[in-house]
Amino acid sequence: MAVSKERSKTLQTLANTDYDILILGGGATGAGTALDASLRGYKVALLEKKDFASGTSSRSTKLIHGGVRYLAQFHFKLIHEALTERKRLLQNAPHLVKPLLFVLPTYSWYEKPYFSIGLTMYDFLAGTSTVPGHKRISKDVALGYFPSLKKQSLKGGIAYYDAQFNDARLNVATIRGAKEAGAEIVSRVEVEGFLKENGKIVGVKAVDLLTKKKVSIRAKVVANTTGVWIDAIRKLDDPDSHSVLSPSQGIHLVFSKEKIPCTTAMIIPKTADGRVVFVIPWEGKVVLGTTDTAIKSIDDEPLPLKDEVEFLLQTGNDYLDTKLTKDDILSVFSGLRPLISLDGSKNTKSISREEAILVSDSGLVTMSGGKWSTYRKMGEDLTDRLIVEGKLESKKDCSTMNFSFPGKEGYSPNLYKTLQNKYNLIKNDAIRIADSLGGEAENILGKKPKEILKGSGYFEEEIQHFINKEFAHSVSDVIARRWRVLFLDLALAKKLADPVSKSLAKHLAWTEIQRKNSLKELKDLILSLETTIQ
Repeated sequence: MAVSKERSKTLQTLANTDYDILILGGGATGAGTALDASLRGYKVALLEKKDFASGTSSRSTKLIHGGVRYLAQFHFKLIHEALTERKRLLQNAPHLVKPLLFVLPTYSWYEKPYFSIGLTMYDFLAGTSTVPGHKRISKDVALGYFPSLKKQSLKGGIAYYDAQFNDARLNVATIRGAKEAGAEIVSRVEVEGFLKENGKIVGVKAVDLLTKKKVSIRAKVVANTTGVWIDAIRKLDDPDSHSVLSPSQGIHLVFSKEKIPCTTAMIIPKTADGRVVFVIPWEGKVVLGTTDTAIKSIDDEPLPLKDEVEFLLQTGNDYLDTKLTKDDILSVFSGLRPLISLDGSKNTKSISREEAILVSDSGLVTMSGGKWSTYRKMGEDLTDRLIVEGKLESKKDCSTMNFSFPGKEGYSPNLYKTLQNKYNLIKNDAIRIADSLGGEAENILGKKPKEILKGSGYFEEEIQHFINKEFAHSVSDVIARRWRVLFLDLALAKKLADPVSKSLAKHLAWTEIQRKNSLKELKDLILSLETTIQ
């Protein structure tokens, strides 16, 4: 496959450079670590087997939050840390991370004071926050916020704030930040083994999946941040290493706002499987999720189980006056949680989401666990550990607490109005562009942007930006992760697929066979998802 000159240069640099830190995996944890270590002045490289955020990191519930449900588990340290990180992200990436009001409905007289006690602790753990604290609300106010809420026996509720974000966009913005800070970043490169001297890891043997060329990359210390693939990488290092992963699957269903009218989010505090479920407005749609299903096999593209779909439909119907059916589902997405169970526990709902770091005898440093809300702190913690394990000289202190993400400069909450007027956009399209591209939007779109599909609100100039600045290499990269269409509307994803493939073919110099292969990859995935919800 033809590759860009920049990619060829990056691969050549990787083969001819001795790095301080080599990171395997470009999801949230790997990206956060690459950014942190690069900003401290270390020579960093990062390899990703597929696309950035192609796995778990693009399939979250889209929340930056402390985790209300962790109150019952007394995980106060985790909650405080996550709420501290929530404040930082709201300040550092205001286009990607935004305050979100939640309604917690109450149907018994004792629930309102009971939940209020817990949320008082939640507010306390948040410290000096950028969002208001919780408040008790009446039935009328609750229905004003969330009109589709089940009215029978409704007493009122609690209103509280957390934050919402675009996970794949934040992942790519973090990767961009790392590259601009000096890291060598490349996707579609798979690790096949480790380079060792005197029993210690000194690098990796890898293959470029686009050209099939082999490359060896040397580093003083190697980090394994491959999510649900951490055990596979650990066994490349030591075939006798015991598995530590206890993965679970979480799925989300997507509906139209016409089906679930709401102006805020809702938390469902009681479900049949003992966890909470969220109903969240996101990107003009409404997301219902999530599940927690222990799994045995790990797939690149996990599919929802029919029981999971039925569970979410039933849970939604228990709390909504509108009745949801499979015919109402616009899209569905599934993610695998890379939970570490060091005590052998298989009850994924009880396993702490706190991070864990493991170091093998040969020096491979593995991090897993955690969640998006604390990914910056995880990157800081892992960088600290890599400095120790790699015996690296001390350089700059961590600076990611105040890092301004690409798109922050020039962004304001009213940017969408400027875009709406300048490009004659409908409001929802202007909001999407402002919230995904931030202050870079006008520079990216230029004077007269060309719609990739008439009436879609998606533009050719965005695709050029994704290729030039955001490492996009396939139709799925664009439609699933740079745009979020695959996660929002399968029918629209099918309509966009062909014109997007033609745009990518032009910019990446694909042959017709390469274009059709990339197109087929996406269409096969869409078909699989459609089948699971029929």
